[in-house]
Amino acid sequence: MRQASPSCARRHLAPPPCRPAGSQSPPRSSRVASWIRTVRHSDLRLWLGISLSVIGAVAAPVAAQSVEEPVQVEQARALFLEGLSEVRRAHWGEALAAFERSQALRAHPLTTYNIGACERALGRYTRARRALESALSGAGADELPPSVVSDARAFLQEIEQLLVRLAVTVEPAGTRIAVDGRALEPEPSPGGAPSLVAGTLPPGRGVIAPSGRFFLLADPGVHVVTLSRQGYGDVVVNKTYRPGQVAVERWVLSELPATIRISSNEARALVSVNGKDVGVAPIDVLRPAGLHRVEVSKPGFVPYVADVRVKAGQESALRSTLVPEKQSLLGQWWFWTAAVALAGGVATATYFAARSEPAPQRPPLDGGSLGWTARIP
Repeated sequence: MRQASPSCARRHLAPPPCRPAGSQSPPRSSRVASWIRTVRHSDLRLWLGISLSVIGAVAAPVAAQSVEEPVQVEQARALFLEGLSEVRRAHWGEALAAFERSQALRAHPLTTYNIGACERALGRYTRARRALESALSGAGADELPPSVVSDARAFLQEIEQLLVRLAVTVEPAGTRIAVDGRALEPEPSPGGAPSLVAGTLPPGRGVIAPSGRFFLLADPGVHVVTLSRQGYGDVVVNKTYRPGQVAVERWVLSELPATIRISSNEARALVSVNGKDVGVAPIDVLRPAGLHRVEVSKPGFVPYVADVRVKAGQESALRSTLVPEKQSLLGQWWFWTAAVALAGGVATATYFAARSEPAPQRPPLDGGSLGWTARIP
């Protein structure tokens, strides 16, 4: 028979929960002393006790219901016996799988108890705690032998002392949290801050952490805590907690800058953001969340101006279209050339039109030999 692995031997184990049917219960003090002396083999004896005391209790209900569902009930019973067989070889994982399959076919408090005991042997205390509490809850507890009820309660007391308890604050609000790749399961909290349990749900996406402080219940050992929120950088915490540790944790995510991708229909256009030159288009500009003024300009074109509002971590694309400037006549060279020519022509015409002509001069009079002249009006 193969003995328990060293990792199992190092775990905190409780006294064997059950005894063979018909045997007399030894004093609890002697059972504890025997358990302390033989920790390495205690889980194996635990399960051998279960196999003897439980199999009879399960066989009767199975036989009673076999008339209605003979195939399903027989399969559940066979898987239950397979789980006990794996326990004898200290194959806790295989035993757990068999008990879970049996439970899926026909639920029974004894099978639930066995699942919890397997989880405890594997060191998964939060899962063991949930299974043991389920076995003791409701009318199903009446189907458990008194010795099993007593030992299940003892297991729960032991587990409560081994669990890690963290008072956690996560910022900002709306952050998702996962522990070891699993979401956290809420549990009733008598007033005060919310309480979440790690390790009991299937692998999957994290849950949104409660705002403010909350309590986190986890197994002792190494844990990987992943925190994520849109617009913020992911935080991964790898930390080891000792059995029964109580600690305060504060995990804060840092806001990511927004990316503004600026392009233009004109090459080498100048880009400025909030009045500061940042380069030429195309260009990626990192800025904090908020409102930003973007200006794209190039000589000969009408400047492009836009206000862009971005969120943390957002990528925003801005395409600027530059339109050529429409110059007035005063800015055209030919206009001034024509104006100068016209002005010269006007000046010349004005000169000739404005100047006065002198009166015509008569030639001098010739009086002949007598020197006589006459003025004709």
